[in-house]
Amino acid sequence: MPRIDRISALHDDLLVNILSQVPTKDAVTTMVLSKRWALVWTMVPKLEYEDTSKEGGKNLWRLVDKSLQLHKAPVLESMHIQAERQFTDDADVGKCVSYAVDHNVREISLIIPSFILPSQPKILLLPSNFYTSKTLVNLTLSCSALVVDVPSLACFPFLQTLALLNVVFNDESSHARLLANCPALSYLHVIRYYSDNVTRFIVKVPSLKSFTYTDNHERYSAMPLVLYSPGLQHLSIFDYGDLGSIQNMPHLETAYVGHLVPQPNDKFLRSFSSVGSLHLRLMDVECFSAINFPRLMKFKLHLFKPSFSELRPGYSEYFYSKISLLFFLVDFQGVGLYYEDLPLSWNQQSSVPGCLLAHLEIFVWDKFGGRRRQERECVEYILANSKCLKTATVLPRYGGDIKSLYRVSTSSQLITHSDSTNPGRATT
Repeated sequence: MPRIDRISALHDDLLVNILSQVPTKDAVTTMVLSKRWALVWTMVPKLEYEDTSKEGGKNLWRLVDKSLQLHKAPVLESMHIQAERQFTDDADVGKCVSYAVDHNVREISLIIPSFILPSQPKILLLPSNFYTSKTLVNLTLSCSALVVDVPSLACFPFLQTLALLNVVFNDESSHARLLANCPALSYLHVIRYYSDNVTRFIVKVPSLKSFTYTDNHERYSAMPLVLYSPGLQHLSIFDYGDLGSIQNMPHLETAYVGHLVPQPNDKFLRSFSSVGSLHLRLMDVECFSAINFPRLMKFKLHLFKPSFSELRPGYSEYFYSKISLLFFLVDFQGVGLYYEDLPLSWNQQSSVPGCLLAHLEIFVWDKFGGRRRQERECVEYILANSKCLKTATVLPRYGGDIKSLYRVSTSSQLITHSDSTNPGRATT
C-alpha cells in the first residue's frame, strides 16, 4: 500500500509556519524533497543562521549569502546570525543587515564572539539604512570588530529592546546619539568593551524600565557611568569605576549593584533610596553614612574580599578594620534582610537601630563562619534585639551551636544548615 504524503498536502502558509520554527540551514534542505517543497522555504519570515562544531565560518557565510539571494518573503520578522567558530572575510554583515532593514525586519541579532576574531580583524560597519529603521523592535549587537557610527539623523521610533555587547563606538558621543533617538526603549543591556572609545557612558532615556550594565575596563580605572532614567524599575550594575553620577530613581523596584572599588563613595547609594529589593556586592561599607530606605523589603549584602594580587599597600589592614554593622548605616524599614559574608569584626553601638526593634522579620546569614567570637556576637546581638523576628536562618560553614542563643522574639523560628533540608527540625 503506497504511503500518503499528508504533510505536502498542507497549505503553503502552514508549511511556512512549520519551517519558521527550525534553523534556516534545515529549512533550506527541504527544497530537495520535491517540486512541491522547492520554493516553500523562500517565504519563511524568520532567518536563523548558526554555525556548528562541524562547520567553519566560510560555510556559514556562504549559506547566508546564497539563501538571501533566493529568499522571497516580502516582510522579514527576524534575522539571527551567530558565528561560534571563526570569522572570515567572506562575511558581508552590512549586506545582511541592509537586506533585513529593507524587508521591514522587527528583530536583528548579530553575535560574533570577540575571542574568535583574528588578531587584526576587519572593521565592520553597519549600513546607513540601518540607522533609520522604522520597524526594528528588538536589536542585539555583539562583536568587538563592529564599529557603531551613529549619524545625526538616526531614528529608531519603535525600538524597545537593545543589547550592545562588546561593541566599539566611533566616538565619545555615538552611544548617546543612539540612545537619544530611541523614544520607545524600555530594556537596555550594555557590556563595555575595554577599548570602546567611550570615557563617560551616558544613559539618558526617559522611557527606560530595565537596565543591565557591565564595565569590563581595567579595575579601578574610574570610567564613570552617567545614568538619568527616572522611570527605571529594574537595575543591574557591575562596575569598577565611578557611580557618582546616578540620579534618583523613584520607581525602582529591584537593584543589583556590584561596585568593587576600595573605599567607595556612598553618593551612588543615595540614588537607590526608593528601591524595594537591593543586593549590594561591595568591598567595604565603613565609609557609608546613614541612608533611609523607606520602601526596602529585601536586602542582601555581599562583602567581597579581593585576592592577594589585588590588594593595595595598607588595604588589607583597612579591610579588616572594625566595620560598623550595616544595620546602623542603613535605616531601612523593610521586613526582610539577607546578609552574608560579614567581615571578621564590627562595632556594636550603644543604641539599637529601629529596624531591629520594630521591623525585621526575616534574617539570613549564609556561609556563617562560627569560629570567631565576633561573628557569634553579631548573631547574638541580632537575635536578642529583633522583637518582630519570625524566621532566622543561620547556615554555618563549620558547624557550631547556634540554637542555644537567646531570642527576644519567643515566637521566632531558628533554622540552621541541618534544619534547612528538614524544615520539621527547625527550632522554635
